[in-house]
Amino acid sequence: MPDKRTVLMGDDVTNGGLFMFIADREADLSAGTLYVAKWTQVSSSGAGSATLSWINLGHATSAEIEVLANRLTAADIMDVATKGPGDATYTKINFNGTFNWIRVKTGMTQAATFLETHRCAALAGGSMGFTKLEGTTVNAKDKVLYSVMSRIEKSMLKGNAASTDVAVDKTINAGAVSALNLKGGQRDRGGVAINSDWVPMDMAAPVALVSEDLSAADALGNTANPDRIANPDNLKFSEKLRTLFIGEDSGMHVNNFLWAYNVDTKTLARVLSCPSGAESTGLHAVDEINGWTYVMSNFQHVGDWESPLHNKVQSTLDPLVRANYKDRFGATVGYLTADPAAIKL
Repeated sequence: MPDKRTVLMGDDVTNGGLFMFIADREADLSAGTLYVAKWTQVSSSGAGSATLSWINLGHATSAEIEVLANRLTAADIMDVATKGPGDATYTKINFNGTFNWIRVKTGMTQAATFLETHRCAALAGGSMGFTKLEGTTVNAKDKVLYSVMSRIEKSMLKGNAASTDVAVDKTINAGAVSALNLKGGQRDRGGVAINSDWVPMDMAAPVALVSEDLSAADALGNTANPDRIANPDNLKFSEKLRTLFIGEDSGMHVNNFLWAYNVDTKTLARVLSCPSGAESTGLHAVDEINGWTYVMSNFQHVGDWESPLHNKVQSTLDPLVRANYKDRFGATVGYLTADPAAIKL
């Protein structure tokens, strides 16, 4: 974040959490405090919405954790059972879509926090039900964080026995991008002040950034609406353009796209299409160098055919891909540019 101390990150797993790290000093991540979010649901529609509160998991320095990592094995840190051990010293937690019973060993609280973070966060009461929180970026002027959920499924669904607080109405295989408002003056769930002005207080997905699964594949083979995002991955925000750029890594669009979402007009526009089978990646928004704005955009693994997604196009496109992209081993690194003075928003 702009304070150079607050770090907000994705968690690219199923059954993951929303984490925050606040460093002790600016531009120095070698010491600080780790937090996990608690989701208190407000709405179950779409990608869901919630207020957020924060659980302090503990403080450490990199040097302390390096010593622990070099000395300990997982078995040294905690006892883990996958069936109820009938022992009251164990605590039942939701872990990776199922249940564990865990017991942190004496003197191992710091090691558990920083080396067994998912289990420790669940033990502390964190909401460990998110699916593939990937790209994360910040709109500094409005104090809004944007975070990808590449898919909405499994532990995020209402009625899932292993769910952890997140309980949306239905699967959205193509995912969504959520907006999280940031503010200072917040306290953690233990009542202690959080030393940051960039703490997420809520989470909800703008309507235009919620994907739409199709009930049946369209004429090309798309299983998600090609006029909406699908399985978003990379995110970058341009402060000058007031625009959120979204790159896809989808198994639901025959071609992956790069999108632009203007936060003032709330409009979504498709900026470019990658060759079929390729992922839109390498995304970065450079607001100004010598008066010019650049949006970096790459693609990789062109012609990475998936069945049944590419069944209708593969026979036509495979020879073209092989001829133009080094027999499917070629990729492209490039950029889009515009003169900010010439753009009227």
